Amino acid sequence: MAGTRRPQNGYRRGGKQAYHGSRTKTFAPSNRNEATSADEKLEATKLANSIDEAMGFVRYDSGRKKTGWLVNLQPTEIEDENHPGGRSALDLYFLEDDGGTFKATVEFEPYFLVAVKRGYEPEAEEWLKRVPGGGCVTGVRRVEKEDLKMPNHLLGYRRTFLELRFANQDDLMRARRDVIPIAEKNKKQMNAMDTYAEVAR
Repeated sequence: MAGTRRPQNGYRRGGKQAYHGSRTKTFAPSNRNEATSADEKLEATKLANSIDEAMGFVRYDSGRKKTGWLVNLQPTEIEDENHPGGRSALDLYFLEDDGGTFKATVEFEPYFLVAVKRGYEPEAEEWLKRVPGGGCVTGVRRVEKEDLKMPNHLLGYRRTFLELRFANQDDLMRARRDVIPIAEKNKKQMNAMDTYAEVAR
């Protein structure tokens, strides 16, 4: 029967802990802050760009119109002195008919939607501009959409959402961590009558 191997002459000085090693490990807290992490991501992006160029995928910024087959895409960040974490973008990799290759970068703003009780949009909008993620929201706008979680949503009822946009994905996740607990708390406080009142107005 297989088991823990023991020394033939018993345990020596230090007992089981000396033979098998300590079962408890202590990890020191990381000293890296968000700025350092952002710098590391930008350095990784620069390295990826240099590798792309070495492989023949040079970024195409301007010039005559080009046409190619999209063969791959990767998320990336564009360096911006106004945003330490950079701006979110997609690197699109193309293959031309003559065998040539190039890369195009398309910038975008990641976003998420927040449902707000009718009549409270101004207060919520003002708070969302300032607080979540330490004020990292770049823009807030109202949009009308169908809420699939509402009763009788198949009838096409629409409600107002606040669309929060960010410079990059890290900012979005930081703000989301601040918004989610409050949204969940408010959701629990709403009853069925409140929900039906939203679609009845």
